[in-house]
Amino acid sequence: MRFLFVLSIFGCTSFALSAQSLNERVVQVANTYAGGGYKWAGSGTPKDLIFNATKILGKSPEGTYCSGYTFTVAFDVMNEKGMFAGLDVPTMKRFQQDWYGSNDAAAETQCVIALEKLGLGKAVALADAKAGDFVQFWRNNKTGHSVIFLNWIKDAQGRITGIKYRSTQKLTDGIGERTETIGSGEKDINIERLYVARLKG
Repeated sequence: MRFLFVLSIFGCTSFALSAQSLNERVVQVANTYAGGGYKWAGSGTPKDLIFNATKILGKSPEGTYCSGYTFTVAFDVMNEKGMFAGLDVPTMKRFQQDWYGSNDAAAETQCVIALEKLGLGKAVALADAKAGDFVQFWRNNKTGHSVIFLNWIKDAQGRITGIKYRSTQKLTDGIGERTETIGSGEKDINIERLYVARLKG
């Protein structure tokens, strides 16, 4: 199965990182991946992730899943920006495991604790969320999702009623944009279990 790469991030040699924020770059890189199918197996990543000549994760050949996609986008941007300087392979592997919620300490907030532990990001209040932030949320039916925030959906009174995001899921047959409701319904997102993280510039 092939993934559609809308823009090669490695070919942007003339792109001036100083002229845009990290969040803007996250959104740009997130959009370089699209489709590719959804498969809850393997690493969930759309490509091999290499750090210091070591493969941290290998590409999932049959499709992606949410943690693999969001971790890939974060990895691309942080690596491009030189944010991994001074880190070693064991630290990078622990970073990946935290991002995936593979241990008890990281299971709830995932991307938030992964970034905070290394001092490479911080938790953000819901009211301050902006496009390019990373989000881990849980629905009332206890299913979860790792996504890249695009914007809130609000009612006439300005109350948050939903979230628009980019991730990979069955309903978009892989990587794409989706909107979900925040509320009390069984399949709605529980706003008390919605966590936002932002890369530190």
